[in-house]
Amino acid sequence: MNIKEILNKFPLRVALTDYCNLHCFFCSNEGMDLSCKNLRHIDLESLKYLLKLTKENGLNNLSLTGGEPSLYSNIDELLTFVKSLNLKQTFFHTNGTYLTKELIDKHLKYFSKVAVSTHSLNFNIWSRLTGGNQEQFDRLMNNLGYLGEYSKAGKLLVEIKEVPMTGVNDSKESIREILDLCAENKFKFKFLNFEPITKDQQKYQKDLKDIMEKIVSLGAEALQPDESFRGQKDYLPLNWFSYKGVKGVVIEIGCGQEYACETCADSNEIFVDPGFQIKPCHASDFSIPLKEFIANKEDQKILDAFIESREFLATKPGLGASNWLN
Repeated sequence: MNIKEILNKFPLRVALTDYCNLHCFFCSNEGMDLSCKNLRHIDLESLKYLLKLTKENGLNNLSLTGGEPSLYSNIDELLTFVKSLNLKQTFFHTNGTYLTKELIDKHLKYFSKVAVSTHSLNFNIWSRLTGGNQEQFDRLMNNLGYLGEYSKAGKLLVEIKEVPMTGVNDSKESIREILDLCAENKFKFKFLNFEPITKDQQKYQKDLKDIMEKIVSLGAEALQPDESFRGQKDYLPLNWFSYKGVKGVVIEIGCGQEYACETCADSNEIFVDPGFQIKPCHASDFSIPLKEFIANKEDQKILDAFIESREFLATKPGLGASNWLN
């Protein structure tokens, strides 16, 4: 694939910061070295240069993540710039605890999607998962309510992300609370199977079928599955469901499994960390540095790095991995 085909097809996912105000014990830090947490904000001017270059060469879709992206020191200026790019789709991934009405009203209401990782609506369970306190939880609940005003009015797609883990937040009650929140606020629900970060976390894994069976037992109806995901049919199948008038998905990420690794190069996002490293595969420590190329305005080397990242994924680097930190 040439660079325009790559940037047309795959979203660019950028971690604005590795700072986070929560301490989730299962945090993947987007596959970055966990020693990097709470150290870096991405350089604004360099990021603007990268986004402008990729937009000129075909970029359609941008996802902003972290850490917690709302903690990014230049969030207002960046989101103003992102709006000026007029991309087809823009996604914002957040834990929801540090959002403000001002940020939502000024910027996020113009995004294609705001995805909120909640993981539980029970404070005690949520606190066990995230290390968060009551004040943070209350802010999350208030922000969900405010986002719900936009969602119910049809002005913003809000996605609630839930990762059920064995013995923690996988009960029918926990799952029903998420489903009912989505139904009440017209949110999209998204259940993902847990991908272990370290070997000792394998005990928390849930079988995808178990998650789907619980959702159905709570009254959800299975819908016709998508025929393809970013142009191919095997990796990351979206199992669609309907519940009380809202739709959502159950997804298996599949890292390490043969069917996923075979097709990852044809479906995975392009991930750039706060230090301007392209990290193609969460289960591999391979990365491609962009920082020097951006500083020297070496556009062709930047674009060639994106092509190299897809070529690396095609080697199936994560095949057989049982966790992300082997």
